[in-house]
Order: sequence, then structure tokens, then C-alpha cells
Amino acid sequence: MGERILEGQSKIFGSAKLNPPLKLGLIGCGRAAELIYVPALKKFPNVEVTAVVDPIQERREIISKRFKNCIPYDSLDINVIDKIDAAIISTPPQVHVELASQLLKNNKYVLVEKPLALSLDGINDLIEIESSSSASLMMGFNHRHWQPLIELKEKLNRVSKIFSAEIIFTGNYSNWNPVSFISDPLNDLGPHLFDLIRFIFNKDIISISAKVMRENSIKIRIRIAGNIFIDCQLAHSGETIKSINVNSDGANYFVFLGSTRILPVPGIKRKFLDLNDRIKRKLLLKTSPIKMSYEL
Repeated sequence: MGERILEGQSKIFGSAKLNPPLKLGLIGCGRAAELIYVPALKKFPNVEVTAVVDPIQERREIISKRFKNCIPYDSLDINVIDKIDAAIISTPPQVHVELASQLLKNNKYVLVEKPLALSLDGINDLIEIESSSSASLMMGFNHRHWQPLIELKEKLNRVSKIFSAEIIFTGNYSNWNPVSFISDPLNDLGPHLFDLIRFIFNKDIISISAKVMRENSIKIRIRIAGNIFIDCQLAHSGETIKSINVNSDGANYFVFLGSTRILPVPGIKRKFLDLNDRIKRKLLLKTSPIKMSYEL
């Protein structure tokens, strides 16, 4: 599927200018659409959001008003499909397979927010449907385009030994305030965690053990090829944390929100360099790396 994903991205975005513009549909008008995809899509003049779909009238009208000549719909049907070339699905996950299948069968490119499906059967169904479609299925793994993680991956490809690693992903959902949400950090943050481990370390996951520490907090130990253990924490809490710490024979690398660097280790020097980077971004009106990852 990876080759088809890259092929699909190349087909859609390979040209600097699209003529005519890419016509896009937003399926699901919750917080992800409002806070992530709308701001990102507004930066691309060659993309026209021509349709939005949501069963909640207030939500679809909020999103449709952000774009010119955009029509709101309460469900995905042929009227919507005929108006678009591609779609972003950011609905609750239980309908991802149904919606993505409908679009792929009509040869429409699809980007699906995580998790892709709630079962392996659903994933296998999508793989089979995509194989007979002229379009491609893509997943919303934006963290793969987060600049410090790309640099970390490149560094780890050149080390001979990884001694230990720790990953902490927590989300503050009092700030996020999703329209429809059941707090489940494994369902919400787990897909990013498992994908990034395979992406960063370029190794398969061999085993996973997990323990619930308290409500909405899970500790996970993951073993990857080479008998490397990665200690992880997923939680919905009052604080948003994204941090990755890797101890290797090359160096100790640290990635965390608010920093574009992986060196040096946290301390006075790192704080000064990170502050200097943030000031430059503010003065130059540049997008933060984590927000840029959505645009990429």
C-alpha cells in the first residue's frame, strides 16, 4: 500500500500548478476539520473545497462558510462524489471503511484520519478495494512529516546500537473539546505511536505489552526487531506532551513539542536555542513544525 500512497500523492500534488484546481470534499466537520484541515487547506490556491458532509447541520454550515462556493450535505452520496476529485475523511472511526470504500469505488482519492478502521477485516477490505481503484488511499499520519522526527530517523539509520527509547504522547482534551468523543487514548494516540515506531526505527514490531495505570492512562512496552525495547505512555490528561527520547551509541536524541531540534540534551543550552527558534518563527510569521506537518 505504501507504494500506492506515494503514487497517489505524486499524481495529485506532483505539479506546482493544477489546472483545473483539485476539487476536494471534507467528510466530517468536527474539530479536526475546523482546527486542522481548514487552516491548512486555505493555504493552497489550487485546491477548492467544493463540498462538506456532516449529519449535524450546525457543524457542516460552520465549515462550508469558510470556503467559496462550497455546498454542505448531510450525507455522502453520488451528488457529493460527482463534485469532487478527492476527499478527507475525519468522521468517527466506525464509518471510515464504509465512506472510504464508497469513494474508492468511484475512483476518488481518499485521506483517512486515524484509526483507519476498527478491525483488521476492515483494513483488509480497504486494501482489496483500493487495489481495483484507479485512485489511492492515504492515512493521516502527519507526524511522519514532522521535521525533527525526519531528522531523528536519518540519525538512527546511521547508528549501530540503540540502548533504550521512551515515547510519551498525551493529549489535553479540555482544550480540544471534540464534538463527539469518547476518551480512549489507545484509539486516539495509539495509531500515531505504532506507526512512528516502525517509521523512526525502520524495524517491525515484535511484541506489545500494556498496563492501565489509571483512567485514560496506559503504559506500553514495545519490542522491535533487534531486541530493542521502547517504553511508552499514552494518556488523555490536562497536558499535551509529545516527547521521544532515544539513547544510542551515536548520542542521546530528544524530540518534543515546541522544539525543532533533536540535540543537545534538555538543559539551559537547549532552552536558549529553542527560544531563539520560536522568536525567529514569530518574526518571520512561519508556521510551527507540527502544524506544517499537516500541510505537508
